[in-house]
Amino acid sequence: MPTYLMEHRHEAAECEAAFAAWAGFESPLRGSVAVSTCLDGGHRLWCHLEAADADAALAQLPPYVASRTVAVRVREIGLP
Repeated sequence: MPTYLMEHRHEAAECEAAFAAWAGFESPLRGSVAVSTCLDGGHRLWCHLEAADADAALAQLPPYVASRTVAVRVREIGLP
């Protein structure tokens, strides 16, 4: 199954809404861990997930979050 790096961005004024959007939204991502710059003022968030394609990856996010997210297909490689 392909892996996607999800890059989400929102404005400082949208931070609360971006997190509240998860309330009541069913997703395999609920309860998982992501990295974020929100507490440092950047208002960006990244997570990895598996999905058949980019649309299926975005469907795992609440619509409010998905509309501000880019799904980038990634693969692990070894560094020399």
